[in-house]
Amino acid sequence: MRCGGMINKKQSGLTMISWAIIIAFIAVQGIMALRIIPVYLNYQSLKTIMDSMAVDPTVKKMGAKKISKLFRKRLKINNLYDLADNKAAFKFKKIAKGYHLTAKYEERGPIWGNLKFVADFEYEVDILIR
Repeated sequence: MRCGGMINKKQSGLTMISWAIIIAFIAVQGIMALRIIPVYLNYQSLKTIMDSMAVDPTVKKMGAKKISKLFRKRLKINNLYDLADNKAAFKFKKIAKGYHLTAKYEERGPIWGNLKFVADFEYEVDILIR
């Protein structure tokens, strides 16, 4: 039995400053995810619309203007109004067996303060007719 002596014990775990740094890092990552994930979800919706048009039998009987109108309508149905109104982002090109649809656009947005992100997207699909 010891009297009056102190027992030395090693500290284990993180200090309060370490926890604050870890929480701040996770918070910044969470804010970035909340800003960027919706942009990628919109891109996935665009790809789904384009792929569905390539296999839709009713589209195979349409001309370029009707396909373009239907495409923009489907964008609006999926709440992609910014893309539907941006005519420069989509190009229809006549090919031997139908049309080649290209979607190329850029999304910009704030992350935090003056920190911003830029995402560049491009997707192509062939719409074969008859």
